[in-house]
Amino acid sequence: MSRIKSQDTIPEIQLRKLLKKNHLRGFKTHYNLPGKPDLVSLEKKLAVFIDGCFWHKCPECFVKPATRTAFWLKKIRGNVKRDKLINGRLTKQGWKVLRFWEHEIEKTPEKIISKIVKTLKSAH
Repeated sequence: MSRIKSQDTIPEIQLRKLLKKNHLRGFKTHYNLPGKPDLVSLEKKLAVFIDGCFWHKCPECFVKPATRTAFWLKKIRGNVKRDKLINGRLTKQGWKVLRFWEHEIEKTPEKIISKIVKTLKSAH
């Protein structure tokens, strides 16, 4: 568990490369906001999170742990609850929040870029 990274994860790096490839610039990494978003556009007040399928209980590919099940499920439920609270806090502060599952970056990158572009265009 000590080797699990919270910054510069493979999905985060893949998304940054995807943004660069599509000429979407101006995103900051590791910006100090509630929830520690993976990417932030200060100009458009957009916070982007890449949620791990296990840690944030992806409805598509979450697999219940085989050992210490009660411990892990409690921790994961806490993560999901915290995600909702963070979304609310950021929204109240005027931020737009996008959350993507780690598997989406690999499987449907065009949908992610499309959603980011749409959100950036609609931002004031």
